[in-house]
Amino acid sequence: MVLSTTIGRTRREKHGRGVFGFTVIELLVVIVVIGIMAALLLPAMAKTREQARSAGCRNNMKQLSLAFLMYAEDNEETFPWPGGVGRAISSPDVYAPDWCATPPEMANTPISVSSASIPGFGHNAECGSIYPYVTSQPKRNYEPSYKEATAVYRCPSTGKLGESLRVNYSANGWMEPGRPFGATVVPPRGLMTTVVADPSRKVLLLNESPAEMKSTSFDPRVDPRAPLRDALYHLDKANIAFMDGHLESVSRKVFAQMRSNRDRDIYFNAGK
Repeated sequence: MVLSTTIGRTRREKHGRGVFGFTVIELLVVIVVIGIMAALLLPAMAKTREQARSAGCRNNMKQLSLAFLMYAEDNEETFPWPGGVGRAISSPDVYAPDWCATPPEMANTPISVSSASIPGFGHNAECGSIYPYVTSQPKRNYEPSYKEATAVYRCPSTGKLGESLRVNYSANGWMEPGRPFGATVVPPRGLMTTVVADPSRKVLLLNESPAEMKSTSFDPRVDPRAPLRDALYHLDKANIAFMDGHLESVSRKVFAQMRSNRDRDIYFNAGK
């Protein structure tokens, strides 16, 4: 067998036939080029996937927002209540307007994936007031071991922790009776759609980060004594639904301004 080199390639001659192959240098060049292309394409692909997840999240929020409005139409123009830990479970008749039910166990259970199997961990959409409007199924009685999630209540970007919580959206906590409304407070009956000032700027729902989501009610005030509850950001933008039914994606900076002392009333106080 005779070895000879032709134009940078190795040729093996055996029995009168030539077989061409790449040199080591040529193979290394190809590998480097593929690596560069992958480095350029992977971030773009990741961005595209996250954009798709954000679009799915907004679609879910749109359906939930419409359910809030449909509930209001059937209940003398009164919005559902944002909810609190334990109350719609321990007093379902009193707190029937809560849009979701959070079991009392959530008060003292760490929010982590390892808590997923604990009875009572997570938020129960199926016990909430808008569930029939979302699924066309009746509300269910509370069962601590019930762990099935309803897809429309889930954000695709919250991962295993969001999956464990089963609900990844929170309602404006100032829709609650007794919370700020104009210069007074929301009446015991709840917030009526007909008295909302500038509903296109009043927050209805937001896609909350699961890390500190102890309930499905979001208080816009920052409590220095408690871990920060914040929105979940898709490519640095938070998905927010407003009381007129429209949705927006706002930057992290804008959302921080929305809940600031200066602007909080504009976006969360339905009477201003």
